[in-house]
Amino acid sequence: MSEVQVVSGEYSYLPIERVHFGPGSISRLAEELDRIKSRRPFVITGRTIAEKTSLVDTVEKASGRKFAGIFSGVKQHAPISEIKRAIGAAKETRADSLISLGGGSPIDSTKVVVKELSEDFAKPSIAHFAIPTTLSAAEFSHSAGMTDDTTKRKTGVRDPRLVPRFIFLDPKITIDTPTWLWGCTGIRSLDHAVESIYSPIHQPYVDTLALESITLLFQNLKRSTDNPTEMSARLACQIAAWLSFAGVQSVGTGLSHAIGRIIGATWNIPHGITSCLTLAEVMRQQARKYPDRLALIAKAEGQDSKGLNEDKQAQRGAERVQELVNDLGLAKKLSDYGIRREDLPSIARNASGPEEYSMALEVLEAIL
Repeated sequence: MSEVQVVSGEYSYLPIERVHFGPGSISRLAEELDRIKSRRPFVITGRTIAEKTSLVDTVEKASGRKFAGIFSGVKQHAPISEIKRAIGAAKETRADSLISLGGGSPIDSTKVVVKELSEDFAKPSIAHFAIPTTLSAAEFSHSAGMTDDTTKRKTGVRDPRLVPRFIFLDPKITIDTPTWLWGCTGIRSLDHAVESIYSPIHQPYVDTLALESITLLFQNLKRSTDNPTEMSARLACQIAAWLSFAGVQSVGTGLSHAIGRIIGATWNIPHGITSCLTLAEVMRQQARKYPDRLALIAKAEGQDSKGLNEDKQAQRGAERVQELVNDLGLAKKLSDYGIRREDLPSIARNASGPEEYSMALEVLEAIL
């Protein structure tokens, strides 16, 4: 029996009403819409899904009613200008529920639409149904990121009431997701789980879920990219994304996420790719600081630790993440996105406090 360290802490649950998961689970959409008496659902998605897949038709059929409207202008990193257009369209069509369809940008954009339609929650919130097609886990988050079109700086809002009310994890809906996008958002979920483990305020409940997430991703992410129609591997990754986010609101994230937020919006790098860039190197640095926590991660990855001391296990845990990124064909450098050496000090300052500046700069120099 595992020994639980004696700790004190706090865990916050978010007001998600229900999660439907499994192949074909989208068929429960009509039932949930009926339950809240929604007759005018409004879809928020991206142009690729709307124009190059049949997913909107699939979701409309599952809803059992005609959509009040569809906004397909959401772009990467959720530009504020497009969110304002979505708000106007939802108002114009008199939508009585919102359905986000896609990855983190449509889901986060819809959260902001909910907030604005409720006049900052002064009025009852319109119900948000999230149907994710990637592994970003934005559907389980109580925060929403958006980008100022002019400054290209990321901003955001955070409130427990932002989290979607209903979530559908249907692997069949994800088959058309580009392989690179599925893979890199899987690394994003791995980033959530890993940074929960070495958080300074880690806790047993979150540890259990995050470690299982890591195990599932190492067992299934490559399988699910090699064969997108293998539903068991696909669903396992969706479950892993769900588990990965269980502790973010209670134990927070770390340097990998902080760097990702800065470089993502400014250099227009997808969030999943930012994790591919930063995670393994941040883990190498954290392995020196928290070898016991990194050793737990290594074990969850499926590493054979026989003959390795704790420090070597910790470093091997970071190496295994880089190997997975390489196997997925997602290995990149900052310079691939136009980031120059002279940009690094500013990125490090914006991503860290004084106590972590040196570590941030060392990470950035290693991945340039």
